[in-house]
Parts: sequence; C-alpha cells; structure tokens
Amino acid sequence: MTARPVLRPLCAADLPDVLAIQRAAYGDGYQESAAVLGRKLELAPQACWLAQADGAAVGYVFAHPWDDADAPPLHAPLRALPARAGHGFVHDLAVVPAARGLGVAAALFGRVRDWSAAAGHRGLRLVALADAVPFWARQGFAALPAVLPAGYGEDACLMERALRD
Repeated sequence: MTARPVLRPLCAADLPDVLAIQRAAYGDGYQESAAVLGRKLELAPQACWLAQADGAAVGYVFAHPWDDADAPPLHAPLRALPARAGHGFVHDLAVVPAARGLGVAAALFGRVRDWSAAAGHRGLRLVALADAVPFWARQGFAALPAVLPAGYGEDACLMERALRD
C-alpha cells in the first residue's frame, strides 16, 4: 500500500467494508454487527469517517456525543444520544494491518478530535483494548477508573483527554 489515505464521511453502503476491516483488525474477538454500527452512524453521521488508500477501504472511525457516564455497552444499538453531551466518545477506530504505519489512525482521530471540539465538548472518551493503550496515550489520553460493561475484555480501560482547558 503506497497511497496516502483519503478520508470521507462514512455512509451505510460502507458497512460491508467496515465489517471486513473490523475482522482484519480484531479477528473474531470484538465483532459488532452492521446493525449496531449502523445505528451509531444513523445517530451521529458527522462523527464517522472511512479511510481509503489505493482505492480500497483501509480504516474507519465511529464516534458520537456522550455524557459523563463511563462507556456504552458493546454489541447493543444505542437507543438515543444524551440530551447534554459533555464528551465525544470514540466508539471504534480500526485500520487493516496492511495500512498500519501510513498515518491512517492518526488522520481518522484528527477528524474526530476536530468534530468534537467544534461540537463544544470538554473532552473525548474511549475504551482502549489492552494493545491500543500506548497509541491512545500518545494521542493525549489518560486512563480513568471505571467498571466497564461486559464485552470489552479484562485489560480494557476507559480513557479520556481534554479538548479545552
């Protein structure tokens, strides 16, 4: 893979590519359905992007407004977004192994950060799986004490970073 990633808003027609990227990135351990991810896209389309390189989908990010609660459950569609959202929540950011090192994850995160700042959020939150904690720490996130819903895994942690002082 040689091309720089091009980012564009995600759309429902991209969900088959998203599911393929998800499987390539996580294996069978953290598969969420098209219905769950599609609901997030439906609720917050302005916070979801697809990365393409050499004409192929190579990464995605799903984010949405969130309140001060710890983390939404995995594998369950969101019913609604909170009326008062103090944070953006990065639900999932994944990149195919062949595109790692091309800046895809940083570019996708940059879009989410800009969206969340423009929305007036105080910060961003996410749940980092154990192997992703160093990446998120480099993006300015720090671990928070939390009891996470089932499904995230025992080494996952809630992380947060401020967007404004």
